[in-house]
Amino acid sequence: MTRTNRFKAAVLAGASAVTLLLLGQMARAQDTDNTRDFVVRGQVPKVCTIASPTIGAGQVVNFLSLTGGTLQVDQLTDPVTLSTRAASAQVNFAAVCNYAHQIVLESQNNGLWRSELGLTPAPTGFSDAVPYTATLAWGPVNNRFEADASARRIRDSAQLVDQPVVGDVTLRLDIQPGATNLQTNAPLVSGVYRDTLRLTVEPQ
Repeated sequence: MTRTNRFKAAVLAGASAVTLLLLGQMARAQDTDNTRDFVVRGQVPKVCTIASPTIGAGQVVNFLSLTGGTLQVDQLTDPVTLSTRAASAQVNFAAVCNYAHQIVLESQNNGLWRSELGLTPAPTGFSDAVPYTATLAWGPVNNRFEADASARRIRDSAQLVDQPVVGDVTLRLDIQPGATNLQTNAPLVSGVYRDTLRLTVEPQ
């Protein structure tokens, strides 16, 4: 092959290579033009909910049935000593919280205190308040709360929960026999004894 022919062949081969390269680029460009991405998204708000309380089956001693939001002690005092009778109950709350949160248990009176005013302090030898314990279980939390009736005041306990939780909040209430605010086995002054417990799930 003459030098001129070899040069023409080289030019043609180079042209063919360029042509193939351009065709490949055109094919990729065409693929890109035929593809489009789009995003589908939604958002879940931070929510905590807690249902009305229910009594745990077989978990009641010396309590009447739960009526609405009121749990009534059947017989608060022993008929002979007039001091406190033992009582216990488990109350369940169906609940869910879909983010890290805290759960707060608050006692309005720090014990069961006699509602009637007057006769304060209680007459010598008598008592006018009953301490109790509340054991709270919720997800990783298991907390014992003491409403010791040492003074009539608001008392609370907050527990951090660093994860979402779904299930039942269980609250077990226990009153010990003879437990009063002044002296073990002291008789209680007559009247209505009460406390309000408030359970809250909320942001940390």
